[in-house]
Amino acid sequence: MSWQSSETVADRFFGGLAYLLPIVNAYFFGEFIFGQFPIVEQLYGPLMPLVRLDSGFGGFILFLVLYAGVAVNPRVSRFIRFNVFQAILIGILLSLCRLLLQAVLPGIPGLGQITQVLLNTVFLGTLAIAGYGLIMSALGKYTDIPQLSETARIQVDRY
Repeated sequence: MSWQSSETVADRFFGGLAYLLPIVNAYFFGEFIFGQFPIVEQLYGPLMPLVRLDSGFGGFILFLVLYAGVAVNPRVSRFIRFNVFQAILIGILLSLCRLLLQAVLPGIPGLGQITQVLLNTVFLGTLAIAGYGLIMSALGKYTDIPQLSETARIQVDRY
């Protein structure tokens, strides 16, 4: 990104913290991975309160708090707002994937293997993107994810 600067330790921490949102959102997609590798589900142990909060109305409230309290708040640093916007966008994409999979796949018989591949791909892809975001935030650099970063940058520039 062209507007990189040195970020404080607090900015790096809170920028990286935003990527817990997509990691929590991805829990739904991990059921087959968890069955094959129980250690992965055990790694979610510290995040289970957030996973429970994310289900139902709690996820919507968390979205509103992050959006109104952080993402569009000009008093919050640009670095944190950028990372929160990206995390929110990833969360929205995951919610759309979840709705689509829940609406389409149950109606089509014989898709067990395809469903497993789709869920595993979304889960592992989300962990990879969120992990990349966490690492880049820890380094104090803006995470460059095609399309998402541009959308987040446009939103951050609006406020």
